[in-house]
Amino acid sequence: MRRMLPLLFAAALLLCACSGPVQEAPPTAAVEDEYPSVPAARQTAQPAKWQDDGLFTLRCIAGDTLNPYACSTENNRLLSSLLYENLVGVSPEFSPEPALCTEWTTEDGGYSFELILRDGARFSDGSEVRGWDVIYSINRAKEASSFYEERLRSVAGVGLTGSGVLITLSSPQPGFPALLDVPVVKEGSAYRDQPTGSGPYMLQEDESGLYLIGNPYHPDCGKLPFQRIELRDFASDSLISAFSSGSMDFLISDPGVTVMPGLEGAVRRSVPTTVLHYLALNPAAEQFSDPARRRLVNAVISRGSLSGILGGDAALLPLHPLLPYYDEGAAKAWLPTDIESYCIEILTEDYNGDGRLEYFRDGVPTDFTFRLLVCSGSDTATAAARSIMEDLDRIGIGVELRMLNSEEFLRAVNRRDYDAYLASMRLTADFDLTALYRNPGDDLLQRLAGDYISAPEVEKSAAASELCAYSTESSCVIPLIFERRVYYRRPGGVREIAPTWTDPFRNIADWTIEDETEEES
Repeated sequence: MRRMLPLLFAAALLLCACSGPVQEAPPTAAVEDEYPSVPAARQTAQPAKWQDDGLFTLRCIAGDTLNPYACSTENNRLLSSLLYENLVGVSPEFSPEPALCTEWTTEDGGYSFELILRDGARFSDGSEVRGWDVIYSINRAKEASSFYEERLRSVAGVGLTGSGVLITLSSPQPGFPALLDVPVVKEGSAYRDQPTGSGPYMLQEDESGLYLIGNPYHPDCGKLPFQRIELRDFASDSLISAFSSGSMDFLISDPGVTVMPGLEGAVRRSVPTTVLHYLALNPAAEQFSDPARRRLVNAVISRGSLSGILGGDAALLPLHPLLPYYDEGAAKAWLPTDIESYCIEILTEDYNGDGRLEYFRDGVPTDFTFRLLVCSGSDTATAAARSIMEDLDRIGIGVELRMLNSEEFLRAVNRRDYDAYLASMRLTADFDLTALYRNPGDDLLQRLAGDYISAPEVEKSAAASELCAYSTESSCVIPLIFERRVYYRRPGGVREIAPTWTDPFRNIADWTIEDETEEES
């Protein structure tokens, strides 16, 4: 059988410590005979630009795998959500919602969680989804080679209870269920190129290539909008033409790309993410040793301009504006509004009349200038850095942009060889900020971030307020924008989609086929 997805995991089989008896899959022919009738995609009349080949086709990168623990591309990781169910889902507002696990409870302040699985859940081979499969999947996801390893670092143990699975943590984390959007596979299959999953679709292959068909054991199989989904590899430089010609029906933008020229008229769905773009200041640099000057930089940067460049949600706080603990009014109160008066107050003025701000060093006025490191591989980061430079230049702060390739950039950041740098970080859905504050080395901020994560619900608001107040007034990390992800679909295709940034095919059984074009949403 021709393989488009390489077998990458033979050596990793030696590492599997959780395997056990594996139930054999029923013969393929028997499974196919049991497929419920699934409505096929309906062709609709289209404008000349938006052709329709009568198929529903998604991009699948052939050089990568669809194994959810080993995907190296975001595209295939998102695509794998059709094949595997997450233990817990995450809503567009970053709160946990039922998935394979229908409910969870904790009685010890967030040290442990008991998870109850959906009754009757089955894998695509017909075998029952058991607690052992969940334990096996979590242990696989915890491995260092997995995309999920960092978020599960606090898991101290996983075991069975009388009615479900018990996860024990090394420290209290009441928001931990939001981190459990981890794919579950059948015990013993995690190191295969195509593990056995319980998602709404299952992977098949014929002479034309890879494709998906409905999983006959999934409860929504009879409601799926497509009987068959084609998978094809499209080169990055051919995505626009493939999309407009009807060769590809649903396009996932690359991270940080919110506008794709050539897709005018396509239906665009923009969703919030936890990717935070931020400016990090080095407290060891003389310019930023005084928190007052750090606060001045924070107050002057225009988030509105950056939002237009990065295409995201402006943020004065390190928490997403969609969270209930985000208090923009308080954030504005913590920052100076009368910049001229504030500069006088902190003894940072244009003392020599050259139009530039100076601060005192050993009693001598010194130009307020600094070097800003930017990764040269990102055009949007470069444009954002120039916008920040213009904002600061208007009040007399000088910025020297230093463009570095990704390797040089990481080396300089790790050595703390910078005055400031512009970067982004993918935060977890519980908004654990400890990793964000690790590099500048602010111990108090690390503690406040830890207090926020471990705070029970009744104390969460107070912990968030304390964290945000200190972050705004004194932090060396200045939050700027939370990135958004964009999905495109062709007019005349599917509608009623409700994606999240980690699951573009969320609730796919509720998708419908539209009869006419729809305005951008």
